[in-house]
Amino acid sequence: MRVEMMLGALPAAGMEIMVANLTRGLARRGHDVGVTCLEAGGTIADELRAEGIRVAVVQTPGFRTIVRPVRLAAWLQRVHPDVVHVHTGVWLKGARAARRAGAARVLHTMHGWMDDQLWYTPLLDRWAARSTDRVIAVSEALREYLATRVGLPPTQTAVIANGIDADLFRPGPRAEGWRASLGITNGATVIGSVARLTPVKDHALLIAAFALVRKRIDDAVLVIVGDGPLRQALERQVRELQVAGAVRFLGETRDVARLYREFDLLALSSKSEGTSISLLEAMASGVCVVATAVGGTPALLDGGHLGRLVRYRDPQGLATALVELVYDQRTRQRLATAARAEVLSKYSLDIMLTAYEREYEWRPQRVAVPLHPEAGAGVS
Repeated sequence: MRVEMMLGALPAAGMEIMVANLTRGLARRGHDVGVTCLEAGGTIADELRAEGIRVAVVQTPGFRTIVRPVRLAAWLQRVHPDVVHVHTGVWLKGARAARRAGAARVLHTMHGWMDDQLWYTPLLDRWAARSTDRVIAVSEALREYLATRVGLPPTQTAVIANGIDADLFRPGPRAEGWRASLGITNGATVIGSVARLTPVKDHALLIAAFALVRKRIDDAVLVIVGDGPLRQALERQVRELQVAGAVRFLGETRDVARLYREFDLLALSSKSEGTSISLLEAMASGVCVVATAVGGTPALLDGGHLGRLVRYRDPQGLATALVELVYDQRTRQRLATAARAEVLSKYSLDIMLTAYEREYEWRPQRVAVPLHPEAGAGVS
């Protein structure tokens, strides 16, 4: 099949990594896959191009390009894909352009949503769904949102969890000299974080919790992998909390598989999540995880049987969970072992690829989604 992925841009972030993995995997299976970015390229765009995958930037700014997506539709007519696969952030614009271009199949994957989203967001999603054959949620929590807030019928939605390469992300020895290069002693406790420095990941909560951890574990180190608009504010916070000497900001790196092996624990302090790529990578790498119980994370961690769950906006609770696991190595190892087994059985890249291939080939009756859910849903 000829498949066109569509999203805003391709920085090194969770959703974008998933799209890149999906694109590469489909290409390996013999499909003709391209990517269209509606805002800019990015680190992952450069990587895909270097691998021979076409990545185009078709800038479509403003509301006008939603009402009349002329340029984007013309581009899609030129590419002529069998499937247009739109991702979070460009759903309405992408789906309307795909339908205008005459695409045979339009899919959307919802990767996440925010509690504080604008009041009219569900209405825009409902509008987008009218131009979409199938809407995929990466977690049951998101599918519930599509049903209760957007008003989509169950026949139009499905859940496909994100998948990762468990051969790349796997337990292994630590790299000799890595800790020393960062001024970290071999016996120190290293808590890792892998996420873009954006509001939704709430690193400020993690740093506040880490300051409490340091009062109990004086050799603990926090390693923050990722970059973003909040970096300066977060660096200022660690100085104000007087833990700057124990925090390492590594910035953006694509060689994260080896970094997970350096962590004793991975912490995720997000205010919202779909199916977190960094959690899956850590779990596959044999690293015990502690995460806020938001979005799809409780299901991913099986209610706490595969890692520790803590309340959001509770730095003391996050700190307590981290400290307890540092001192309880047996529990830490048990959770990590169970988590990797879970990834292998439910969240592998091959499982995700096969599920999306089935969705691309699926031919349902078209579902007409009303703009107002109380009006009911018709089938034509």
